[in-house]
Amino acid sequence: MTVNGISKICLTGLFVAFLSATAIGASSNALATAGSGAKNDRLEASASPYLRSHSKDLVRWYPWGAQAFSLARERGVPVMVSFGYTACHWCHVMQETHFNNPGIAKSINEQFVPVLVDRERRTTLDESYMLVTEALTQRGGWPNTVFMTADRQPFYGTGYIPPEDFVQLMGAVTAEWVNNRQAVVAEGARLSTMLTGYLTRKEDARALTPEVLSAVTKSLTGQFDPFSGGIGEGPKFFRASVLMYLLGQAERTGDAAALEAVERTLQSILSGGIHDHIEGGFHRYAVDPRWRVPHFEKMLYDQAQVAEVFTTAFRITGKPAYAATARKTLDYVLADLTDPEGGFYAARDADSEGEEGTYYVWTPDQLERVLGAKDAKFALETFGTVPDGEFAGKVILNLDNVAGEATPRLIEMFRKLRKVRAERPAPVRDEKVLASWNGMTIRSFAAAAATFGEPRYREAAAKAGNMIWQKMRGKDGRLKRSFFAGAEAVEGELDDYAHLARGFVSLFDLTQDRTWFDRAVALSRIMIEDFADEDAGDFYATRTNQGYGRIKPRSDVDQPSGNAAALDVLARLSRRSPDPVFRNQAEKAIAALSGIALKAPVGGVSVLSAADRFLRGEREAIQYAGQGVARVAMTPSIDNDKLVLRVTLAEGWHINSEQPLDKDLIATRLEVSAQGKKIGVDVGYPKATVKTLDFSDAPVALLENSFEISARIQHADAPVVDASLEVQACSNEVCLLPEILTFKVVRGAARLSVRSN
Repeated sequence: MTVNGISKICLTGLFVAFLSATAIGASSNALATAGSGAKNDRLEASASPYLRSHSKDLVRWYPWGAQAFSLARERGVPVMVSFGYTACHWCHVMQETHFNNPGIAKSINEQFVPVLVDRERRTTLDESYMLVTEALTQRGGWPNTVFMTADRQPFYGTGYIPPEDFVQLMGAVTAEWVNNRQAVVAEGARLSTMLTGYLTRKEDARALTPEVLSAVTKSLTGQFDPFSGGIGEGPKFFRASVLMYLLGQAERTGDAAALEAVERTLQSILSGGIHDHIEGGFHRYAVDPRWRVPHFEKMLYDQAQVAEVFTTAFRITGKPAYAATARKTLDYVLADLTDPEGGFYAARDADSEGEEGTYYVWTPDQLERVLGAKDAKFALETFGTVPDGEFAGKVILNLDNVAGEATPRLIEMFRKLRKVRAERPAPVRDEKVLASWNGMTIRSFAAAAATFGEPRYREAAAKAGNMIWQKMRGKDGRLKRSFFAGAEAVEGELDDYAHLARGFVSLFDLTQDRTWFDRAVALSRIMIEDFADEDAGDFYATRTNQGYGRIKPRSDVDQPSGNAAALDVLARLSRRSPDPVFRNQAEKAIAALSGIALKAPVGGVSVLSAADRFLRGEREAIQYAGQGVARVAMTPSIDNDKLVLRVTLAEGWHINSEQPLDKDLIATRLEVSAQGKKIGVDVGYPKATVKTLDFSDAPVALLENSFEISARIQHADAPVVDASLEVQACSNEVCLLPEILTFKVVRGAARLSVRSN
C-alpha cells in the first residue's frame, strides 16, 4: 500500500524499502541563498562553504561527528543525514522547499538528529551511503538522504523527492522506528554487513595480457554512441578514465577503433553545449545524447581530466584543435578557479538568479538585443533552440552545425556575448581547495607544460603543489583533505595521497627538481602505511572506519578510483626509484584488483591503465630507464623534420654508445617508424667516451652525464611518428637489463605554437 506515491516501510524478516514513484517533478525555479532561521554556530564556523550556506536553515543541522550520534543515542531517535555539495542544483531546491519549510523543518528537528555532509570533503562516506540508496531504490543522485541508527548503520535512503512525498516518508520512517525499532536496528546491521562485504570483496587475480586488454578495448568501443560518442544513449558523462584508457591502447597497439571512438567523443564535446564556448571549461554532464544540454556545474576534476584527455589526444594525433581545447580549458582554470595562494577551487555552481543555467543560456530576444537582427538570425540558425525540457525555447551555444569550427563571424559574436554575460550575476564559486582534485589538476597542468612548452602551466602546477604541501598537512606530515578560509580540515583519504603524489611525480618529470620526487615518495610511504590491506594487497579508502564499515574504492565513477590512482603512482615510482617497496606493492595491488577490474571494465579501466603502464612501460614525453638512473625527454625542435631526445644520467651511471666496442653490451639505438613501418632517419649520436670499467678488461665506449640524441626524419609525410630508443644502463660495476623506450612524436613547430582563442 502506498501513500502519495511513497511505499510505506515494512519489516517482514527482511527490510524492504523503496520509492514506487519519485519523478523529479517539483518546481525548481528557486535557489535558496539564505534560510530564515537563526544562525547555526555549528555550521557557521565550518571549513565547508556548503555547510556554511545552510547555517540559517530552519533545520538545525549538525556536522558529521560524534556529537550528533551521541545525541541521537541520548534522545533515542534515528539520524537523518543529507549528503550534498555547493554546485548541486537539486540540493539548492531541497534547501528552499524542504529545509526552510517550517512544517517539514519542525518534523525533521523533532523526529531525527539532522546531519549535513559536504560530499566533496567526505567522499568515502558519500560513496558508501550512496550505495545504500542505490541498493534500496535502484537509483542515486544528490542530495542523498539516508536514515541511520546512532551506530551509523543505514536502514533507508532516497534521492530528491517532492516535499509532500518527503513528509510521508518521514512519517513512515518514524512509525517503523517507534513500532518496530528492534527490527529496524537489525535490518541496519544486516544491510551494513552486506554492503561492507560487497565493498571489500575479493576476486581471483587475472593475467592482464595484451590479448585480455585488447578484448576489453573492443568491448568498450562497442558501447560508444556511433553518432555522438560517449557511452550509451542517455545522459552523457565524460568518463575521462575510459577515454584515457582507449587513448593509451591506441598509442600502444595502434588500435584504430579505439582512437576513432575517442575522437568521435572529443569532437562532440568540443562543439556541444557542454563546452562553454565563451569562457572555456566544461559543464559536468549532458542530459541529451548529443552533448548539447548540460547540467551547468563546472567541477575542477572535470576540467583537469578533460584537459589531460585533449592534451593526450593531441600528443597522439597532432591535431591542433585538441591542443587549443586543452589550453582553453586550463586557461579557464587559471582565470576562474585559482586561489591567489595557488590552490585550485572546487567548482562553479549551476544556479544563479534562482534558476539553473541562467548565467549561460540565452533567449532569442536577448540574442537580438546583443547581436542585432541579422546576426541573431544567423546565431539561431547556427545554435538552434532547445526543443523541450527545462530550457525549451532557449539557446545554448554550440558549434554542432559548423562542425566545431568557430568562424570569424562567430568569434566576434562570442566576444559580444561574453561582454554582456560578464554583467550577469555569476553562479557561486565553491572556494574550498581539495587535495585530491588539486593533485589531478597539478598533473594536468604539468602534462600540458611538457607537451606545449608553456611556462605558465609549469608555474601554476608548482605553485599549487607548494601551497598544499605547506598548508594542508599536519605536524606528522599527514595530509588534510580540504582547505577553506585559511583553515585546513578533514583527514586525508586514499585518493588525496594518491592523486597528489601523482601530481608531484609529474612535476618532478617536468622540472627535474628532486624536491617533488621526495614529496611524492613521502606521501606514498604514508599511503602504504595507513591504507594498504597487507593481506589482500589493495587499499582502504580511509585510515580508520568512518561510517558503517571500512571500504575499498575500486571503481571509477567521475574520476579514477583511489585504488587505481594508488596503483598508478606505485607504477610510476617503480620506474623512477630503485626502492623495491613500490614495485612489490604494485604487484600485490595488481593481483588484488585485476579480477575486479576485468569483471566491470567501465569502472575498472583506470586500474587496467595503471597495470599496463607497470607491466609494459610508459609512453609519455618523459620516460625513465634503469629504475630512474636514466631520464629521457622527447623535445621536438622547430624543424619539421627533426626530433631530439634529451638524456640525463645519474652520477656514476652511463649508457653504451651506438658502438660500445664490446659485443656483449647492448648498443644505444634510435629508430623511427610511421604507420607501423620503419622510415629512414639520419641519427646524430653524441661523441662517446672510451673507458675501462671494473667488470671488464676491454675498453668500452659510453655516454655519460647529459646529452642529446637527434634524428632527421626523411621521406615521411605522416604528422605523427614513433621513436624507439634502446638503452642499457650500466655503472662501473654492473649493467642492468636493456630497455626500449617508445615515444609518440608530433612533427613540426605546431605543437609549440598552438594557442587558445
